[in-house]
Amino acid sequence: MPLALHTPTAKTVGPPPIRETDLDRILKLIPTEILAFYTAAVPISPQVPWKLFPFALFVTGLVLVPLVLFLDGRNTSQPASPAQYVVRILAFAAWAMAISWPFSAWSSGEDLNWVRSLAVLIVPLIGALVLRGDKLPTPSF
Repeated sequence: MPLALHTPTAKTVGPPPIRETDLDRILKLIPTEILAFYTAAVPISPQVPWKLFPFALFVTGLVLVPLVLFLDGRNTSQPASPAQYVVRILAFAAWAMAISWPFSAWSSGEDLNWVRSLAVLIVPLIGALVLRGDKLPTPSF
């Protein structure tokens, strides 16, 4: 399944595509493939003598998110929209900051714990609503 959100095309070959639900859209906007790498690498941060290692790990994740989305779009012939790149980068930043504060070399993130936790939920949700391809159904009376 491609990472790009489904955009209907004029002609499709083969069976009709499975309708993408709002939950599918939200989950596609969370870059889990990069977050798995980040989550696995964060525990070694205390053993690394370089003080900026958490920040470098964070920046590496920020660079990998659009790269993986681009390569997936090229591989599946379903490129993602530029807005999806932005939302996935913001989602990675929110999740990464909730997992481990990457700016510990400069400041403590203790005062922002609730904001970081809330961002993990809000960023993909708002992103899915903004990137929604179809219009909301209007009630008929």
